[in-house]
Amino acid sequence: MQKSLSTGRAGRPKDPAKRAAIVKAAISLFTEQNYDMVTMEDVAAKAGVSKMTVYSHFSDKDTLFENVVRSLSDQMMRGLSESNCEEMPLRERLTCIGTAFLTVIINVHVAGMAHSLPALWRGDRALRTRLYDAGPGRTLAALSEIINAAVARNELIVDSPKLAAYDLVSLWEGGLPVRIVFGLVESSTPEEIEQRARRGTDVFMRAYANPRKRKSL
Repeated sequence: MQKSLSTGRAGRPKDPAKRAAIVKAAISLFTEQNYDMVTMEDVAAKAGVSKMTVYSHFSDKDTLFENVVRSLSDQMMRGLSESNCEEMPLRERLTCIGTAFLTVIINVHVAGMAHSLPALWRGDRALRTRLYDAGPGRTLAALSEIINAAVARNELIVDSPKLAAYDLVSLWEGGLPVRIVFGLVESSTPEEIEQRARRGTDVFMRAYANPRKRKSL
């Protein structure tokens, strides 16, 4: 199995619209099928491009999957960086972030995609680390920074921003990953997703908000 970190081969400029179509097609296929069942030919057919075009953007399936993970992470990261969220009180900002996070988790069924890779996860630590860093690790690191900044403002009291970020994500997810793997979760409305994010954030704030500032948060 190749481990190239390259996202494409040298040559003429790549068409960003075709690249986006390839990633979109790959997301669909990887969430519907086991990783080993998806071929580059399948991705090309679903994206409406040639197999050569797929390989011109992504040197192998591992690299394509890494970019799928990063694309999904980008969607989550937008919730962390949107300016309207940054101006909100902490509780509302975390709810906004949680809503963006859960929208991807629930409606794209990311957990099901991750669990389609059992042999890959067990047999290749370097690839597992690379995929984790591109997706969940990147999101959790950014969330840890937000929590750490809230600690510096005396809004939260936590022993570890990193562990608190894990706690918050777990509260947002609840039992979703397992239920997704078993096919028990359907796409949710924006209102249902926000309600879940708000509930998880409220529990987090009860655990970690500075009692002296709780009312203002």
